[in-house]
Amino acid sequence: MTARLSNDEVVDRALEALRGGRVGTAEVFVRDALSGSVETKDGALEVVTARGERGLGVRVLDSQRIGFAHTSDLAVAGIEACVDQARRMATITEPDEDLRITAAALESVDLDIYQPGLEERPLADRGAIALAVESAARAVDPRITHFRKTSYSDAEVTTVIATTNGVRASYRESFCGAMTSAVATQNGERQIGYHGEGARRMAELDADAIGKRAAQRALEKLGAKPFPTQKIPVVLDPWMAMSLLGAISPLFSADSVLKGRSLFAGKVGERVANARVTIVDDARRKGGLRSAPFDGEGVATTTRILVERGVLRGYLTNLKTARKMSSAPTGNARRGSYASPSRIGPSNFYIEAGTDDPEALVRGLDRALAVTSLLNLHTIDPVSGEFSLGASGTFMERGAPVHPVQGITIAGNLTHLLSSVSGVGTDLTFGSGGIGSPTLVIAELSVGGT
Repeated sequence: MTARLSNDEVVDRALEALRGGRVGTAEVFVRDALSGSVETKDGALEVVTARGERGLGVRVLDSQRIGFAHTSDLAVAGIEACVDQARRMATITEPDEDLRITAAALESVDLDIYQPGLEERPLADRGAIALAVESAARAVDPRITHFRKTSYSDAEVTTVIATTNGVRASYRESFCGAMTSAVATQNGERQIGYHGEGARRMAELDADAIGKRAAQRALEKLGAKPFPTQKIPVVLDPWMAMSLLGAISPLFSADSVLKGRSLFAGKVGERVANARVTIVDDARRKGGLRSAPFDGEGVATTTRILVERGVLRGYLTNLKTARKMSSAPTGNARRGSYASPSRIGPSNFYIEAGTDDPEALVRGLDRALAVTSLLNLHTIDPVSGEFSLGASGTFMERGAPVHPVQGITIAGNLTHLLSSVSGVGTDLTFGSGGIGSPTLVIAELSVGGT
């Protein structure tokens, strides 16, 4: 039986095959991941899943043509076949003068993103977290009757990258997360409240908070009343603000900008939001859920201020788009798997905390709509910024909830929305996808109701 090659040995074999094939410039990428998950139902474990993913991706740059191939066959023959396929692909793709493979050396950096031994935790420990989430949700109110789904998952991932230019680096990271969809029942009415959170370490995951928030989300939808069409201040708690921020994050991609698919194209140095708004992408944030020392192209990651006090300062780039824009790459070539090339994406992407107490912000509003869900965020027009989103929420007076509302539509333009931010809370919170925000108050939005 052939001995299993280590990750470093896989990289060495791939580089050796590339040099043997007289390939001038190439990149080798190895991803090795172990993950597991548990699902519960009615207070008992129902589904247990374990997964492993380990493979190699190779990019060859020949006469400004890129060839890409990948394999999960990490025996010597499989590695050599993958290299050969990438080399052959590079002879038939279209040339692009802006294509590059990194040659910049990488420095070692500790971002506190790895907890060793996570995959060795007993199944009982993993199941206990999911069960604790459900228990916390039930304890909130007897109207929480059951759950659509509750789960806990974790993963350990090793990433290695090397190039024929002499770049070589690796890092390890760990993730864990839990979620639930709690169902609240009252007088024949049923409402669902979803909530999930993630962390780098199991001890950082708060099962009680996850369960309680899911329960509250379900309960606050019960007993909805009609809501007339009107213009009204809107409150986005951190989780709702995260949803909106995640939907507009592609607008900061240099690829979208260059293709004319971004509202922010050509607006560097211009005001695009209220002066209270500062938006940051920080892949170097200690313990951040999207922190990494280098990106999917082997470029060192950065901390990047994209909007500073309302003024657009720049975009997220990879090697190709940075060259097109005559700028330095920001290290935002995100790669989710060895089997796919990278795409520009954010890391820890967030709105900086403000100076306003979030509760005082809401109490200071005579009337307001606190949004509790937003639908069809993918329909926001990236060029014009126009949007019309299904929503639900809670009508509030002087910070006190009056009644829930459902079946409403929030419409407007992103430019107006970002310019109308009149309050930014101190409560910066990060979600499981690395997106973060404090509470936001929008001075006025159009709400379509009855």
